[in-house]
Amino acid sequence: MNLKRNETEFHKYLTKFQSEPELTKILNAVTFTELFNDKFLQENSKWKDMNELVYRGDFGIMTLLEVEHVNQDAWNAYVAKNTECETWHQFGKLAMLHWMREKYKAWKKTKK
Repeated sequence: MNLKRNETEFHKYLTKFQSEPELTKILNAVTFTELFNDKFLQENSKWKDMNELVYRGDFGIMTLLEVEHVNQDAWNAYVAKNTECETWHQFGKLAMLHWMREKYKAWKKTKK
């Protein structure tokens, strides 16, 4: 995984989403379920779905909304062990990049 390329692409898409009101609305409504969908998790981690991501770590959380309440060093280590990312933040940005790429492609098709 090329972090610098991903970072550049992330900002490119973020700018596109922020400059188009219709895309901004879609961006503001994105959920964890959409970001960490089964396809993304299977392609970018050792997890098959969000349930595995949440429960396999034994952090005592029920949803990703609770991640902020766990030991962040331990959570980052869990993410690093199961992905090519070093931190939860990196993994989240990767999920967002994949999501924006797909949504933008679908949105462009509707504009033709």
